[in-house]
Order: sequence, then structure tokens, then C-alpha cells
Amino acid sequence: MNTKKWFLLLVLFAFFNVQAFPQAKDMISKIVIDAGHGGDDPGAVGSRGKEKDVNLAVALEVGKLISQNCPDVSVFYTRKTDVFIPLYNRSKIANDKHADLFISIHCNSSDSKSANGVETFVMGLHKTASNLEVAKKENAAMLLEKDYKNKYGDFNPNSPESYVIFSLYSNAYLESSVQLASKVQKNLLKCTHFRDRQVQQAGFWVLHKVAMPSILIELGFISNKTEEDFLLNPSSQKALATSICNAFIEYKNQVEGGNTALITAPAVTSGKSDEPTPAPSESANSLRPVDDTSESTPALATTGIVYKVQIFASPENLGKNDPKYLGLEGVEKYQEGNLWKYTLGNEKKFADVQVVLKKAKTKFPDAFIIAFQDGKKIPVTEARKLTE
Repeated sequence: MNTKKWFLLLVLFAFFNVQAFPQAKDMISKIVIDAGHGGDDPGAVGSRGKEKDVNLAVALEVGKLISQNCPDVSVFYTRKTDVFIPLYNRSKIANDKHADLFISIHCNSSDSKSANGVETFVMGLHKTASNLEVAKKENAAMLLEKDYKNKYGDFNPNSPESYVIFSLYSNAYLESSVQLASKVQKNLLKCTHFRDRQVQQAGFWVLHKVAMPSILIELGFISNKTEEDFLLNPSSQKALATSICNAFIEYKNQVEGGNTALITAPAVTSGKSDEPTPAPSESANSLRPVDDTSESTPALATTGIVYKVQIFASPENLGKNDPKYLGLEGVEKYQEGNLWKYTLGNEKKFADVQVVLKKAKTKFPDAFIIAFQDGKKIPVTEARKLTE
């Protein structure tokens, strides 16, 4: 091997500088929980709240629950108060503690107020433009550091070209990270009933620098009025933390062969009083034909698993020929919370609904696939397990 090749290898090694720490085999004894943003960095800002506050409340509750239910696990935090922690320090904390897991907690945002859903990320090269945008927003925290160029070199979080460095990164912990992320995503979907944006890969600096299985959670869109109300609700925050803790327990049991019991999820209240949120009416989450604006329209008779494409959501109960459908025919709707959600397709096979999705995206680029079982909405991942 010539001198130039050796030099390149040394540069790459120095750049990534990720050490693999010796850990007890098949044991999860240390975890670092990272509440994203903080201090002068509010993160995403909604109409009423700030991401940094939601992240911290959920992170502290996750840590408390893990300590209570898994006393053999030492819990560490990157921050426990409203302070700004540089990105490089967050990963350094995890590495210095020789942690077995790293969980970074965030909320999503978008210029589109209708963007919605929960997703869990692992380290990797982004495969879609939307994943790149999420990574750019989270990595932009480094720009608040006065000497960030000295710490991050030529990496520019706003430049797509900078992310090519992540294509050189081989994550030795990817399989374990995906296992944990999948359990977190499953539990959060049960808790929130938000859109399933699935487990994704993207180039997050904070994940790139930790030497252990690691995930970054986007709890929901604080830019979406409905999801912001949920995220700011203290009882919702406890339910979110319970979901993450249960995912951790499931992962720990799997790795160690243990049988630690899961936690019962707390009831989510309105946040305005101590009264529980009213149960949805029978029509909520059930499908309706769009040819009538009456709320007494009976649910469509669907049995088994049905895939559909959601094209948009609106607080308005629209009629059959509304111009908002942009000429698409066969639109149906269902009610979820305070929103009416409009759909295309009625497919039994996932491959068939992908064809419908391609057509819908010509008019509605943010369209996505949803699933129902016997007329009730379920996660797409669960539907696929039942049909494939």
C-alpha cells in the first residue's frame, strides 16, 4: 500500500475517532439519555411551546422510570436543566461513561402545518430529502457554538455535500440500534396513535460520534397544532416516557434473557383539568364516504386489513366535489380527534396501495400510506406483519 493510501486511512481514523469500549457481554448496565437542545437553543418552536422543554420533561421521566424499574441500570443525562450543551459534549458524555445505550429525544417540525407523525432514527446516510432536512435541523445546533469550526472542521450542517462523510462511516452498532429503535417506534405508536413515519436512517452528528448502540427519537411535530397539544400535555409526556421505558425494558430483556415486567401506561388527560380525555365516539378513526358532510354518516363496511393513502387532513368536514381534492376521484374520509383525514384507495395488498400512493403524490407530495383492520386504524407495520 503506497504512502498516500496510508495517509488517507490515518486521516479517516483521526476524523471519526470512535473507540469501541469493552463492555460486559450481554449486559445493559449504563444508559445516557440526551434531551435535545436547551438554553439559548430552543429547538423547534410551536404556537405555544418549545421543543427543548418537551425533550427535557420526557427525558427526565424516562430516566426516573428506568431507575425505578431497572435498579441494576445506571442512568446518566446530558442535561437535567435548561442549559445549552454542545453536540460534541453530548457524545463525549456518553463515551466517557462507557454507556451501553444512548437515546436522544427530540420533537420534529415542518413548514407544512399538516406534517405529522412519530419516527425513530439510527445513524446512517440519509436516503430521502425529508430525512436530510431532519438531520440538518438537529445538526444546526452546532452553529450556536462560537468556535464550532474548530470542533467540527469543514462540516456545514446546512450543506448537503457535507453529509458525504457519513457514507464513510461503518456503524458497528447498527443492528442493535435498529432493534432498539423498532421497539421504541412500536411503543410510541401505541401511545400516540400518530402517523407511523417508521424507523429511518440519517446523518446525525450526535449519533455519529457515540461508541455504542444509539437512537434519536422524534416524538411528533410541534409545528402541528394537534400534535403540539399532545406534546405539551404533562400526562402525555409521562405516557411518552413510559413507552420509551417499556421499549428499553423489552430490549434489555431480549439482550440479557431477562423477564423484567413492563409498566402500565398512565391515562392521558386533557392537560386543562384532572378529567381524563373523553373516549372517541364510535365514528372516530372509522371510514366514511365523502359524499355527505353529515357527522352521522355510517362507517364504511370494511373487513380484514385495508391499506389506504392519506392525502391531507383538515378540520373541515368536506363534501364530495370539493376543489381541495384537486380532481382526484374516490376520496374517502375518517375522523381522528378534531381533524378529518382524507384518503384514496381501498387495497388488500401493500403492493397495490403503493401504486395508489404514486398517483396521489402527483397532486399531494406529502401523501402517505395508512392501514385499517375491520374499519379501525392500526400501524402500517402491524398491518404488513398480518398480511405478508
